[in-house]
Amino acid sequence: MSTISSLFHLQAATPYQAPSSRSGSAVQAVAAAPSAVVKLSKDGLAAAGEAAQTPVTTAMRYKDLGAELLAAFKTRAIKPAADAAIPDDVDNRFALGVTTASGTKVDLVLANRGDEMFVRVDADADLGEDEREALAGLAKGFQVAIDGMAIDPPRIRLGELARLDPLLESIALRADVTLPGEPPQQQSLDLQIDANRRSLAIDGPRGAISLGIDTGKLELLGTKQQQARAIDTYLKGFDHAVRRGHGNTELATMFKDAFSDLSRTSNRDAIDTGMLAGERKPLSKVDRAVLTGLADFEASVTEAPRQDNPARREEVTGFHYALSQATRMEEKDARRSLSQVQNSQMKAQFHEALNKGDLPAFDFRSETQNYRYHEIDDSASSTVPLGYKDGRLTGARMEQSLSESERVRKYVLGRLMSDETIPDQYVLVRDLMDALAPYQPGQTGTLDTGDSRNERYQGSLDALNEELVLLGTRLALVDRDARL
Repeated sequence: MSTISSLFHLQAATPYQAPSSRSGSAVQAVAAAPSAVVKLSKDGLAAAGEAAQTPVTTAMRYKDLGAELLAAFKTRAIKPAADAAIPDDVDNRFALGVTTASGTKVDLVLANRGDEMFVRVDADADLGEDEREALAGLAKGFQVAIDGMAIDPPRIRLGELARLDPLLESIALRADVTLPGEPPQQQSLDLQIDANRRSLAIDGPRGAISLGIDTGKLELLGTKQQQARAIDTYLKGFDHAVRRGHGNTELATMFKDAFSDLSRTSNRDAIDTGMLAGERKPLSKVDRAVLTGLADFEASVTEAPRQDNPARREEVTGFHYALSQATRMEEKDARRSLSQVQNSQMKAQFHEALNKGDLPAFDFRSETQNYRYHEIDDSASSTVPLGYKDGRLTGARMEQSLSESERVRKYVLGRLMSDETIPDQYVLVRDLMDALAPYQPGQTGTLDTGDSRNERYQGSLDALNEELVLLGTRLALVDRDARL
């Protein structure tokens, strides 16, 4: 079996009239008409399932279909459709909306209701050859996104789709998927991408994810390598929070996938002295030494709350983690300032059996009421302010604070035996002037291009930058006493 779509048998569906032959692919059907809604019978799906000796899954239904439909744009222009509609009561739906740089809007929808598959392709104007090429270039990214959402548990795979072609002004992806199980549950994804912002909202039975990235400030972006290091460091901190707060690992994986894919906004392999198109003003080496290299963002993941203990329904099980980065630049007369602020917060509630390693199994009997109930409230903040006068660095420091609070209530046979709150607070202020001195122009020790010390100082720069991200996002990779 090469693809599921090659096994479909076509039936007429307004406004599309199928070819006289009862066999062919969905791609061939759409390409045969300017615009189409194509209804695909269940015969091909049944044959595919029999060939694989397994029930037909959502992933099988949509295998290669999105990629083939977009690839067809290379050879066929799409024109407006008349009253083409897909039923509202579908089981799964993937909708891709694209606006080209010239303003033309293109919509592509794939859906199924049981074994019936529906395809819609529509555009509000003729497309030029270069625009069709750009749309076809989304084929792999669209299919990878579909494949990720079509499995259980879903995976978020948006890296390919996020690479916006200059000929495309914006991309919108909406996915609604029915997860297997009784009763069936819905998983949704809403992605919006343009030149200035990337936003993502995910909602489902495991919880919700929100991510917004400001991609309009090109001057903040570091190299691809620097961004990769910063993303890895952020995610290590998130992993620590998930372990500490007993967060849902499947929801955590979805968040990590999304954050990693959408935060990779740089195309630079190296930083040069030139200015990129769209940059307000290139940053100095000193500036770049203290920035993460990532675009500013706000991100959060919230686990769906549960009431696991029927005897105490006020004891909610939940997990929430929020992370943000904001950069501010000001310039007035001979003075210039730059600051980057990173904040993180984690709130979690969970039950733990008195015998570690066991999982609590609650009912109303007192014998099941032996456990500890944890409530965690952690937050951290990191600020790196720089001050300049007449182009020279006059001040640079790192200000960091960490607050942890964990309340633990112990129950034996349903009776409260102890109630303890464990607070921790740390504050760190570090002067960065000496560390940044080699990057100041006109100062003794300044690095020049080709300086033999450059590699050594670059290593120090990377270590400093990682430390700023590390501490600013509350990453407990080593003992706190050693770290702070």
